[in-house]
Amino acid sequence: MSYFIERESFLTFQKDHLAVIKIKDKVFNLVTDLDESEFLMEFIKKTEYDNKIMAILILNEPGCFGEGVYDQFIHSILDRNLGASKEETPSFGKKNLRFREINILNKIIRGIAAYQKLSFIGANGDVVTPFFGTALAADFRFASTQTRFLMAHNKYGLHPSGALPFFLTHYMHHSRAMEVQLSQSLSAEEAQELGLINEIFTTDHFDELCMEEVLNYLHCKTCTIRRTKQLTNFSRRDLNEYFQFEADLLNL
Repeated sequence: MSYFIERESFLTFQKDHLAVIKIKDKVFNLVTDLDESEFLMEFIKKTEYDNKIMAILILNEPGCFGEGVYDQFIHSILDRNLGASKEETPSFGKKNLRFREINILNKIIRGIAAYQKLSFIGANGDVVTPFFGTALAADFRFASTQTRFLMAHNKYGLHPSGALPFFLTHYMHHSRAMEVQLSQSLSAEEAQELGLINEIFTTDHFDELCMEEVLNYLHCKTCTIRRTKQLTNFSRRDLNEYFQFEADLLNL
């Protein structure tokens, strides 16, 4: 079975018992295009049922999760006639595109969170709010020395998407989670101190270092990993309820 796929927004390949997804620079095409996102979800499901695959690793091209890409997308869908008052809720000229982005991203997050094998994310470069939250759905996270997690939603008066509030409150107490979300950014080192990052690698050969580290975890039997994940994920059983609350709040 071939695991090499190349799409507009991502490519995939296999290394030993590891399935790898590399997100490319058109990441918002991935989370707004139903066909593109379905290819990704089908790949994730396929690896879950393949006995030769023991884990999945999601990597990214540096910059594709950064503030420039995020700003360009948000500006393209915001209502340009909206005033700058702090009391005004941001209005979207392209509401359907905004709602599709949130719904597709939430679907991807569900897929990562429910994945029955080990899941890893390696973040190289800046990561804005929605993809920060997505990264927290994985079992393990790596970052490069140049990685920063940016709370980019704050400057637009948007809510923290990508289930960031949900995951942060599972990793730390309420006030600390609030502090992180209302800050400007976290460095990789700060995120590691908070238990949000497992390992930090240099930017040189970052992808290879992530893959080598993942292979170190693949010593347990798959049945042990599966049961461990099922039990550990018990605390995440209300993720769907969280997404429904978000949808109700935003009238999605």
